[in-house]
Amino acid sequence: MKLLLCTISRNNAKRLKSWYNQINALVTLLLEQHDVELSIYENDSNDGTKQRLSKYADRLSKRCKTTLTTTDLGTDHLVGQEGARVKNIANARNACMEQASDLNAFDKIIFVETDVVYNPHEALQLIHHDADIVSGFTTNAMGQFYDAWATRKTSEETWWNHGIPTENTEVWSTFNGVCVYDAKAFQEGARFAGVNPRTGEIDCDTTVICEVFRAMNYDNIVMLPINVRHPPTSIKERLYYFKQQLLRRT
Repeated sequence: MKLLLCTISRNNAKRLKSWYNQINALVTLLLEQHDVELSIYENDSNDGTKQRLSKYADRLSKRCKTTLTTTDLGTDHLVGQEGARVKNIANARNACMEQASDLNAFDKIIFVETDVVYNPHEALQLIHHDADIVSGFTTNAMGQFYDAWATRKTSEETWWNHGIPTENTEVWSTFNGVCVYDAKAFQEGARFAGVNPRTGEIDCDTTVICEVFRAMNYDNIVMLPINVRHPPTSIKERLYYFKQQLLRRT
């Protein structure tokens, strides 16, 4: 298969070393069987993200075709109306895909966030799965389900409240940090957006793309019991994580 790995980033410099180590390991595994291309898109960072991405992209370019775009659009970061936020993220995802060499050449497109921790060997299970969209599940540092807005079991839901999956689960929508898409839908015009085409309301960009896929009859959407973790962010999560680390050592 020909695979496109996509990453968008903004003001996440402190997580980029982990992102690089994981994506580099994943590329190593994939190159054993597949043709791999990497696309990285960044906008409006002011914390050193641009410089670090440039360094890592240069290293990765020696292993596979790698495209990096860094730009300043003047958009607010995670503030303002929710509609503006999801629109900005959707635009970044679309730009990341579209800057690749030839979108029509790929079999699958894999989005990997910069702030998640995953096992590259387990990521292979997602990439080799035959669903139209497939992901694992995310947890925060306290072991709670994380990507709850993007993950829904039915069309009526707006939030995941079904706990941690223990088996392959058919879902209405998913993302969860590492998500694999059948490239055909994108080649036929599917794109991320911030408005749900079924409800006409502002919605999570990764839920919207699942709705778009479904409308195009790409409706095999699955979440596997593969854990993708988010590092601690809040003080409560950091204290809990530190306590768990101490308990493991005793």
